[in-house]
Amino acid sequence: MAITPKENSQALQQERKRLLIDATMTSIARQGFSNLTLSRIAGHAGLTAGIVNFYFNSKEALLLETLKSVAEEFDHTVYSALDRAGSSPAERLRAVVLASLAPEITEPRKVAVWYAFMSEGHARADYQEICGHRDQRYFTEIHGLCREVIALANPRPAISASAIAHAICGLIDEFWQDVLFIGADFERERASNQCLAFLASVFPWAYQMPEGEGADPQHPGAGVRKPAIRRASTDDLSEVARLFDLYRQFYQQPANRRGAGVYLDQRFAAEDSVIFLAEDESGRAIGFTQMYPALCSVAMARYWVLYDLFVDRAARGAGVGRMLMERARAHAVESGALRIDLETAVDNTIGQALYESLGYVRETQFHKYSLNLG
Repeated sequence: MAITPKENSQALQQERKRLLIDATMTSIARQGFSNLTLSRIAGHAGLTAGIVNFYFNSKEALLLETLKSVAEEFDHTVYSALDRAGSSPAERLRAVVLASLAPEITEPRKVAVWYAFMSEGHARADYQEICGHRDQRYFTEIHGLCREVIALANPRPAISASAIAHAICGLIDEFWQDVLFIGADFERERASNQCLAFLASVFPWAYQMPEGEGADPQHPGAGVRKPAIRRASTDDLSEVARLFDLYRQFYQQPANRRGAGVYLDQRFAAEDSVIFLAEDESGRAIGFTQMYPALCSVAMARYWVLYDLFVDRAARGAGVGRMLMERARAHAVESGALRIDLETAVDNTIGQALYESLGYVRETQFHKYSLNLG
């Protein structure tokens, strides 16, 4: 049957709307809300700014449709997985957890968009309603499935379905934040295995521990150890210098292991910075963060500048960066500091969303100036 002009026109309209929503995601991920313009959105879509107003009336209407699109795709992915899982509560819970890490919804750009809208939710009731409704629906589904899985145990254990549901949601959220921090290098399979290992740990009657995630048969009771975070000292100079050199190369600086060692040795000697080191279970350094003390004249108080944060590529996807930032916060609190400051590129919306998820608030009252003396 031939396609009518009306059907062809409707198809074109839907395609252009899809292109504009996709372009909006790209724009938010690259420029953030503060630098978002219709001309940039249209440019990413290969269309004109006037076309945007024709299809969506306003930028706000387009933003709202973009958020709805991301939320609806998440729901569709999760509930399609539920439909395929059958009637077993254990299989249905497993399906929901794995679907939550599906590539199509944890694409770094989409995750950045979701957290960007969440960070704006405090000022926008419509954003808050969509984000809150999705999160509440998700938790309710997981909570109900946890109750059903607990009911399968004989004898029934005295454990809280609500507490476990909150833990599962928190685990998924942590992995989403890892996507924000490391982007395309996120190890999705590793994250999925860790989620399944958690299910096997709390519901051993319903799940088997994934290979490599359980106890070591040579050392009963031993499991996979989370990276250890500790303060670095001069004894760690060689390992910290290795990571520091890689960190500088990431920012387009030439490799200079010797120079990195000299600079860090000076910091240790002068005690004018604090470095925290992350180590894997073998004791190998896999990440670091460096903080510098500073003073606020107005508040007459100390604060810290979190200047460096780096995780070895092979160790990314396990939340190491987040653990380092949390340890830095703990140190700042212990030292009686007023706050922690950090800076990031204006187009680093992935990093911005991560920092905001950890409680950092974007400065809007002051301009930053810099005078290059080199």
